[in-house]
Amino acid sequence: MKRKKKQVNTKKERVILSDVLPYEIPATFSNRQLSHFLIKNRISIADNIISWDNASPGLETIIKLLFGFDQGKEIVNRKIELKGNKDLVTIPFRYKVLYKEKAFRELVVIHPKNQLLLIEFYEKYKETILYYCNISPFSIRKPHKVAKFTYYNDRTHLKNLAYDHEHKSAEEFDKEYEYLQTFFAYKKYSNIYKFYESYEYHRCEKKYNKLFKFDIAKCFDSVYTHSLAWTLLNKEIVKEKIRLVNQTFGGRFDVLMQKLNHNETNGIIIGPEFSRIFAELILQRIDFNVMHYLQKKRDKHEGLKFKTDYHIFRYVDDFFVFYDDEETRKRILDAYRYHLMEYKLYINDSKSELLEKPIITGITIAKQKITDLLNKSLIFKISEEDNNTGDGNGEEEKEKRYYFYVSSNKLITRFKIIIKETGIAYKDILNYTLACIDRKVLRLINMYSDIENKEKYELRVVKFILELLDFTFFLYSVSPKVNTTIKLCLILSKLSKFTKIRGNFNYDHHHLIFKKIYDDISLVLGKNKNSEYTQVETLYLLIALKELGREYRLDESILCKYFGVSKGNFSYDLNYFSITVLLFYVENMPRYATFKEALKEQQVKPKFEKKNKLRMAEQTFLLLDILSCPYIDDGFKKELLVDYDIKDTSDQDKILKRKDCWFTKWTDFDFGKALEAKKSQEVY
Repeated sequence: MKRKKKQVNTKKERVILSDVLPYEIPATFSNRQLSHFLIKNRISIADNIISWDNASPGLETIIKLLFGFDQGKEIVNRKIELKGNKDLVTIPFRYKVLYKEKAFRELVVIHPKNQLLLIEFYEKYKETILYYCNISPFSIRKPHKVAKFTYYNDRTHLKNLAYDHEHKSAEEFDKEYEYLQTFFAYKKYSNIYKFYESYEYHRCEKKYNKLFKFDIAKCFDSVYTHSLAWTLLNKEIVKEKIRLVNQTFGGRFDVLMQKLNHNETNGIIIGPEFSRIFAELILQRIDFNVMHYLQKKRDKHEGLKFKTDYHIFRYVDDFFVFYDDEETRKRILDAYRYHLMEYKLYINDSKSELLEKPIITGITIAKQKITDLLNKSLIFKISEEDNNTGDGNGEEEKEKRYYFYVSSNKLITRFKIIIKETGIAYKDILNYTLACIDRKVLRLINMYSDIENKEKYELRVVKFILELLDFTFFLYSVSPKVNTTIKLCLILSKLSKFTKIRGNFNYDHHHLIFKKIYDDISLVLGKNKNSEYTQVETLYLLIALKELGREYRLDESILCKYFGVSKGNFSYDLNYFSITVLLFYVENMPRYATFKEALKEQQVKPKFEKKNKLRMAEQTFLLLDILSCPYIDDGFKKELLVDYDIKDTSDQDKILKRKDCWFTKWTDFDFGKALEAKKSQEVY
């Protein structure tokens, strides 16, 4: 039988689905609707002219709002010309997430106008990016080719379908995917954990006696945007011929990175994949220069040969140096210090680590111990026993018996012992442990779903889930960061759907599980009061609570206390993400009427009183989401449109009647599906 080849056509707009947004964003936020809008109306940009094909009512006004133009901006034949800094330079939406204990990392979402520019930049320079990303022999996470998706509709396709969703972060060039996750396919490792488990890593452990690990201090914060042109061309030529350089690939990428970051040249934005590609282009050249520097004979020392005297692996800005003698390590470090300094980059000596044979870290030891612990302590299995009935032919039938048991107290104690014995911090192992629990939960669900006589085992399974939740929330409460919150919510989402649908539990058991989730989330929120710096972490928990149903919503007083509302007034400003997720959570429910009104008047309105709001990404996202929000009245929406000089009621009505869905998924939101998609975006 002839195999049927299936080709999935991909569009250039997928850049904004995969390479533009940080990992640490609320599950309700995405660029999917923006992508559909661009494709539907055939919106594109070329030579600083934005053009489109559609002529539907209110479209021109929406395009001006979306791309940051005032309503007086001239449109000729469905085209808008970008002129000068006012049209080209934007202010990205900046927000902070908890990075380390009492330390924050600033992440960025860029303006829709710059997202459109990135689509065209990728389309024009994708082959050039691939060429310059394949210079270094050290890099183990680099674009290898443009990701395409072709598969054969047969059993081989199902076998080859990528199944390692726990840590998948990029398309790997030798696997097939139902959904493309990145614009480029990556070689060799889409996530750093795969490198630790690779043949290459283990081979170098056998070949060399020592491993030295180091990274670059504040790499993305330190990158000078002009450095890219320096690496691809010649530094002196770049400085002398700056205008000509701006017409090259490196110059255009440099200018684009400046425009989307309010004309900043010191540091590149943190979070999106395109920033990692920008840094990769620079580090590729530095790797190449270091390798050639080392292989030359200097003073009394012979040159060092790559893969003979040493082996270097670089994952983004993390370096792994395998070697035998200390002189080799010193020469490699000196070479990197010298070549990094040329680009205003420096080694982070405080995070350097030396390992000798046996080359194994405390984290690796802890992972193995935790795997063994979970396998032994989370007991659910099937056995077959004789049921003393025959079929008349002398053969006895076998009856399946199921066992479900776990003790959270014992698990917690043994987990603490592992942490103590290995000397690692909780935060270093939480992601791994929660991912293991997620897999165990999926196995539990599948096993219970296959049981015919569920009533017999229902109470045991419910007790198992309650104990498991107790252990899971103990782990999470130690380090409630965004990535651990996402993994917690993956577990909660699976258990919530299972309890509602597949478990077929009676009401009392259903309530026990949901009440446990509600109580533990409430405890976390009470323990970790929200601040202006730790908003995203909380938002996932609010969405998880909403999934439980109306019966398990927080009281308005608790919501007010957590978000700093005292006597009807907010004590600090909420960012765009917090505002939209809170509106998503409170909906039109009467119990939150007072809180919602304060949110609109004290948080939403003031955002639009700022100057340059057309150029500000946060205001643009918020405006469009408010216009499409089903929980905001039209009168309030029209007030905001007046702030943007859209005063004619007929123009206002045209916009509101469009019913475009923008960045926040207000209705028909599938939390589980959104969380599964998040798995594919994690790099570390």
